[in-house]
Amino acid sequence: MIQWLEPRHFAAEADISAITNPAVTEPFGAPRSLPRMIFDFAVLAACITPNCPDLPVLDFGAGSGWITEFLARMGKKVVAFDIHGDLESCLRMRIAADQRLTSHQIGFEHGDGHQMPFDDCSFSNLLCYDTLHHMHSYPKVFEEFFRILAPGGRAIFVEPGAKHSKSADTIAFLKQQKAHDPSWIERDVVLEEIDEIARQAGLTGLTVVPMPHPDRLVTFNMKTWGKFRSSLPSLGKTMARKKFCDRLASLNYNERVIFYADRQF
Repeated sequence: MIQWLEPRHFAAEADISAITNPAVTEPFGAPRSLPRMIFDFAVLAACITPNCPDLPVLDFGAGSGWITEFLARMGKKVVAFDIHGDLESCLRMRIAADQRLTSHQIGFEHGDGHQMPFDDCSFSNLLCYDTLHHMHSYPKVFEEFFRILAPGGRAIFVEPGAKHSKSADTIAFLKQQKAHDPSWIERDVVLEEIDEIARQAGLTGLTVVPMPHPDRLVTFNMKTWGKFRSSLPSLGKTMARKKFCDRLASLNYNERVIFYADRQF
């Protein structure tokens, strides 16, 4: 018989209000796709460079701090950065909700991404999850990324793609957001444009990490999969692989882009 844990089974010092707060349950209580968010974080984490191990990682546009929490669980020293004023509260609630997190691993700062309050060469990696496309000036934020990354550091991004601003969902969301924040924007992230901006800021050109997406899984029955992966040439295999590659290329340009740029030594 399954025994379901009640809040009282948590450690006595845990803050029960923190455990159930919507700002703290993200990504698990988020309205967005949980598989997508976990998948995207896994790719972000896989791209982290081991260079400059003594420096912290920056969670740029940390929001509710869920990526900060995940990085701390991985043993990373991490700084959360966002413009909203309740960032500290979100982080403290996350620490209160789970005693496996230690506060000395997690720092935070408020500010504008176009002019960040950090010293030069402060971070080994910068993780930007769904934040770049809200920035008003891509050149200014990339100049800041270059400045605050240490030589050998890396800026890693998961963002919507080249058709983001034109989608029906984005248009509806933008209308809703502007009702209480007129400065809110939703921009496209066009890889060629960002590649040029990154280079002009002093970073390397982009390394693109094309991935299938958990919200748009491509599946095969065993017979079709056997033909798809067969080393023997066939028209059916060629067509299936072309269809798969076309879908992957479109998804990883128009809808969802994962990429990074390095600051060279």
